[in-house]
Amino acid sequence: MKRKLLTILILVGFLSTLQGFNATVYSYQQPDNTIALNDAPPYFKNVVFITWDGTNHLVLEDMIADGLLPNTAKIDQDGYRQTIRIQSHLTSTNPGLACMETGYGAEINMIPYNMFGYGTTKISIPDNMTISERLKNSFGNDITTMFVYAWQTAAMNMTYINQDPNIDPIYDNMKAQVDMYFASENLSWVPGDPDAMAANFHGFDEDSQLYLSPVMNAYYLGGVAADFLANVTTDRFYLRIHMTEPDQAGHGYGVRDTTTGEYTPEYMQSLVDCDVGTGYILDQLESMGVMDDTLIIIGADHGMYGHGHDGGVWPINEDEITTNTFIISDDSVKTPFGVPAYQRDVAPTILGAMGVDTLKVDPAYIRSPQIGVPFWEIEDNDAPIIQEIMYRTEGSTVNEVLNDSAIINDVFLISMGVFDWCDNLTGILRVGDQEIYSSYSSYKRVRWYDIDLTDLESGQITFNFTISDVFGNSVNLIVNPTINESPISVWFSFLAILVVGTAFYIRKKRK
Repeated sequence: MKRKLLTILILVGFLSTLQGFNATVYSYQQPDNTIALNDAPPYFKNVVFITWDGTNHLVLEDMIADGLLPNTAKIDQDGYRQTIRIQSHLTSTNPGLACMETGYGAEINMIPYNMFGYGTTKISIPDNMTISERLKNSFGNDITTMFVYAWQTAAMNMTYINQDPNIDPIYDNMKAQVDMYFASENLSWVPGDPDAMAANFHGFDEDSQLYLSPVMNAYYLGGVAADFLANVTTDRFYLRIHMTEPDQAGHGYGVRDTTTGEYTPEYMQSLVDCDVGTGYILDQLESMGVMDDTLIIIGADHGMYGHGHDGGVWPINEDEITTNTFIISDDSVKTPFGVPAYQRDVAPTILGAMGVDTLKVDPAYIRSPQIGVPFWEIEDNDAPIIQEIMYRTEGSTVNEVLNDSAIINDVFLISMGVFDWCDNLTGILRVGDQEIYSSYSSYKRVRWYDIDLTDLESGQITFNFTISDVFGNSVNLIVNPTINESPISVWFSFLAILVVGTAFYIRKKRK
């Protein structure tokens, strides 16, 4: 009997020393990674495209949620929010506008920088590249094109303005193709004039007796645009309007108060003014009875960060700098699986939605780093890129590199740095015959939480990672870390050896 007991104790001790991590797997339902692009593209008789210069997407979303932008909220409620990223050009106004107006990056539309101030080279977008020009070329007198812009100072009294009179000529080549055109009519712009918003946003320099730049009230421009709409006689129209107040308020006062962290009242007021101007346009569309036939897009040329918008593009800079939220009135144009789009996708989306064959323009809209496609045709043929893998043991705050030299103990989590076009990635970690699905993903991070493999044996083991996007592209990576015995297993091993040793001691002493 004593020998049997001793044999059992020895066997327990031996087995406990072999015990490693427990394979407690937190399973997640694998997403359906199939994708179906629209067979029939959406169609709208009319499009209204409004941009609010320098709108930080976080402020925009928070103010909608707080009920401070009621007109924009109507569009948001009826439609959807489209994430737009800035790529292929600087996060500046002229490159951003040119990219959205043409569907091309700076290498094609020829607008590589902002071109403001004295001594800069003034360049216009090449002929027949803008949305307005292509609509007129396609539909002729059957469509009315309208353009309302907050800059271009040629018609202004420049006595108190410190700017080159030819401040923004990027649209000069398209003017002949626009039926109704308005750009910065003079609102007197003299010191003390309550309508001179530059006094508030960009300041009046007492030494030079000059404003740093002209600024047009967003609600004033909204009124001009509404008047244009009221005078449309054709069955179809395209209205383009650009409001500048958020950019001026951001540069002048910043997005956040540096002491409180709250949004500055001046920046918030600038978005309220844009919402009011947008409301004038929506009211006119309602009175015309054309809301159902009109696609409305509210977006931005770039965001604001601090007092500026920096020069880097996505993904180099943070989302707050290089991401815009566009509010779009109808989700029929939505990107597959809600993935982000780029600014160069805006023009082909508008043209395609209005019935223009986007493959017959020159250059044709076929996705490349410098050319966009309609939102609903967005595809991706590039596999995700795995940049680095980190892990952290339960209870620890230190992230360590997961590689072949890593030694893992206890329950842990994995955070994988990735790079991909798609926000909705699926990560699968295969360990032996187990499949563990990721708990979280974005275009730059895939995470696994609470991985517990304490049933596996100690020693080197294979981690096989697969990262897939919604378009079926995937990448594999194998890592071979070492798994240590868990503390519980070590304790049982020690206990078993102690029991065995004690039994031997007692037996020997009895003898």
